[in-house]
This record gives sequence, structure tokens and C-alpha cells, in this order.
Amino acid sequence: MPRHPRPSQKSRLDPHRLELRRLAAFALALSILVAATYVLPGSAALRPWITGEPLPLVGLVMRQTVVREDEQGNLTVQTQTQADAPQDTPQRTPESSDSAAESAPSLPVREPALPTPLVFENGAMDHYFAALAMAEAGYPGAVVRTLHWGDSTIAGDGITGTVRDRLQARFGDAGPGFLAVAVDPRWSIRPGIARWSKGDWDSLSITFGGADQRRYGLAGTVATAMGQASVTLGGRKRANAQRNSDRQLITRFDVYTMRQPGGGGLTIKPRGAPGRTISTNSKSDRVWDDFTLLTSPRGSPTVWLKADGTGPVTVYGVALETSGPGLTWENFGVAGSGQGSILNNQSAAHLAGQVARRHPQLIVYQTGGNELGYPSLAKDDGALYRSTYTRVLARLKAGAPDADCLVVTPLDQATRQRGQVVSKPLLSRMVDLQSQAALDAGCAFWDARGAMGGDGAFARWLNHQPRLAWTDLMHLTDHGLAILGDSLADAIEQAYDQWKLDHEDLVPPPYSAPQVDGLAMGSAAVADPAVADPASGHPAPRTPAPPAPSP
Repeated sequence: MPRHPRPSQKSRLDPHRLELRRLAAFALALSILVAATYVLPGSAALRPWITGEPLPLVGLVMRQTVVREDEQGNLTVQTQTQADAPQDTPQRTPESSDSAAESAPSLPVREPALPTPLVFENGAMDHYFAALAMAEAGYPGAVVRTLHWGDSTIAGDGITGTVRDRLQARFGDAGPGFLAVAVDPRWSIRPGIARWSKGDWDSLSITFGGADQRRYGLAGTVATAMGQASVTLGGRKRANAQRNSDRQLITRFDVYTMRQPGGGGLTIKPRGAPGRTISTNSKSDRVWDDFTLLTSPRGSPTVWLKADGTGPVTVYGVALETSGPGLTWENFGVAGSGQGSILNNQSAAHLAGQVARRHPQLIVYQTGGNELGYPSLAKDDGALYRSTYTRVLARLKAGAPDADCLVVTPLDQATRQRGQVVSKPLLSRMVDLQSQAALDAGCAFWDARGAMGGDGAFARWLNHQPRLAWTDLMHLTDHGLAILGDSLADAIEQAYDQWKLDHEDLVPPPYSAPQVDGLAMGSAAVADPAVADPASGHPAPRTPAPPAPSP
């Protein structure tokens, strides 16, 4: 047999060298492509690593955990996301003396929220707190009104409903306050109250506009009946109610309507009490706002409004109140609204007249989630956004210059970047600018985003068990909203309790019914709600003469 030459050692290594060369060429090409993502414009999304991220592949072999020791000496193991969360965010507090600070009531911890106090200059909340003190002392007729404007953050009444329940449990339930008569549930909802409409009501909101004369009432939604239509309004059901109509008894029904050319008739009838039929016809080419107050001394669970179909009937809403003592926390949240909704869509004179009629002790404003795309927010130092925001506050207060005001920031919102949920970058600037605007306007300030935990909070609330945020990266679940509502109520009660410590001379003694012939008079005998409002020191609102048309 012929003998084949035995392959040399060099020839046996050639295939291996070839593979190594191919591997080296691949690594070189990959390195060039990776390097290009850091040089070529528009390729940032392709970069395998950016500052602040863990090194690539390291997370696959090393657990991203941190061991921490709490104040009690307990060891906890946290994921990297949890460990990066603010552990002890410093909070600004109202100016006070050292002695007052030492005895300041504390804020409870409601994880994962951070205890966050109100921030305000001395005296900024005196009017509201003095009114609360009257209600807490039990004075008949002491009704404390809060008007809270906002966007979808409060449109479902999650935060505001929690604050309302908390404060009414302490200071008394003065009723649901102002309710629009017919509301598209896509804009706003108010669970628990009675709002049953029949017939054709055409509703418009400040978000989309379209109303004649730019008049949308307090709640930002206005309803017009072109034919026969009706609505029944009422407060919450009473404890152990057997029927749907067995509700809180209301003693005051203040109806907000429009007088207009050719306006039809409107019947107003509290259940179990005398009613009244009014005309909404201005009998001219003029348009103005009108108000009709009906009282029910023994209390009525509902009020019924019916348009007779003889002409258009426009109703802004009805304010439902008890004779007190107590408070209302009225929710005027409309999904999609923002600064432009009030400045551009709502008549300034009309809004001032509506607010003046309601006579609030506190005005709350909370928007921002729909304003992140405003050019004024990103331009320069944001001075234009700040000044515009201050204009909104001034417009809301124009009808109640003696009322205190409170600015509440938007919640944290997020976006997805490279698969990670990160906070929207302009939110921090917005919170700072709103804080400055609140100071400019003499308002108190509450950082709702800070209460969530600040930057990165949305991801933590989204990953929390139970889940506290939705995957739309904008809104919180009902549980999450309740935590924020309790946190805001905590801040208000803490500031009020501190105010009482600092102003003992202004805190009234507990109410004692006057004596007549050795017998104590019942509160009903001295609590005619149409006579006076002890909480504010002003007469209760009465139907004014028709004002001049609003511009």
C-alpha cells in the first residue's frame, strides 16, 4: 500500500487558527459597531450601556441587592430599585419657633408614601384653620367650604374622596357641596352621591370647550336641556340605609343657572319640602348667571330639577349643604384639563361670580400632568410657566379674595426607556416652578410627587404589591390614590393642630347651647343656615340681582 505523508503539526493547527481569526474579526467588528452608537447621531437607543445602568451581563451573575440596617437595628435585603429609592428625603416645613417645632404633631408613615407636610408662610392658612376651629367646636351653622380644581388625577374622586372622608369624620359632614347636574363619566365621576338624570342633557366641559359665553360653572361642566329633562341630586346614603333614597338630609339647595334669551322654565323641588318654579328667560338679548336658594328646615334627602321644554334651560349645578357644623370638600376635577382650560375657555368674570356665590374658605389647585408638553415649561428657566400658573391662581381667587389657597403638585408620571420605567424628566422642574408660584400667590404648597417618593416613584408604586399604579404610567390605582389622599389629610391635620398650639387665643371654646328659662335650646333653633355662616363671619349667600353680562 502507498504510504500517505503524515500531516505536520503546523497543518493540524491551521483550522483552529482560522476559527480564532474569525472570532477576532467578529469581536473587532462588534466593537466598531458598539463604538459607533456613541458617536453617530440618532443611535443613542442602540447603546448597550449608559451611565447609571449596571454593567452589561453583571446582573446575570450577581444579584442586584443591598443589605441595609434600619433605625431599630434590623437588617433588610432590598433590590437595587428599592435601594435607590429616597430613604430619608428632607422636607421643607412651615416657619415656626423652636419651641413650637419641638411640640409639633408628627406625620404618620403610610408606605410607600413619604410623610410630607404642608409648606406655607405664617398666616397663609389662618382663615381656613379658624373656620375649621369653629366647626370642630360644634358651632351651629359653621360650614367650611373647600373648592378643589384639578385634572384626571382627582376626576375619579380617589384623592379628594379620601380627604373628604377623613376631615368630615373630624369636623362634621356638611354635605356633598356643589354638584354639576349631568356629567359625562369620561370627564369626571363622584361615587356615592345621587345624580340620576332623565331626558336629553347636552353637557360640555372646559377641556374641549364649545359653550356659549365661555361659561362652565364651578365644576367645569355645564348642562343644557333643550326639551323636557330632569335630574335628581342627593348626598351619600345614610348608615344602614334600606332604600336608595335614604340619604343624608340636606337643608340648603342653591341652584346655579343661566338666564338667556328664550330660556325655559325650571322646577326645583326638595323631597318633602316646598318647591319652586323659575324662568330662565332673560327676556332680552342679554345673558347672565342666576341663583335660586331653597331651604328645607327638616332636611331633604334629594332635590329634583325638571326643565319644562319651553326653551333651553342651562344649569351649572346645585350646592347641597347641611346646616352644619361641618365641612365640604368639593371636587372639580375634569380629565384632560390644565391651565389653558381656565385661562382660555372659562370666562374670568363668570368664574369669579360663581366662586363668590359659593364663598369658600379654601381654594385648592392641582394640575400639571397634561402640561408636560407646554413649551413654556421647557423654555429657558421656566419663568413663563411660573407666571402663567400664578395667573391661574389669581383667577381662581378673584371671587374669594379672603379665602386661603393650596397648591398640590401633580403625581409622578413615567415613560419607558430601554425597557426601564423612569420618571418624566420635566416633572422636577414643574414641581419647583409650582412651588415658587404658590409662594408668589401667598398659597400653601403640598408636594404630592414628593409624597410618592420623588424621582423614580412611579416604578416603585407600579411594582408594589398590591399594585398601586397602572401600566399607562400616568395614573394610580384606587389603593394608591387612597394612600395619597390619606397623606394629604395627614398634612392638613398636622398643620391645623400646630396652628392651634400657636394660636390658642383664636381657638373658640366648645359650643354650649344658650339657656332659655333654664332649658337648653336645641341647635336647630339657632342654626338657620339662611341667616349667617359663623365659620366665615359673613351672611349666607342670597340670590343677587342680575349682574351685567360677563365679558
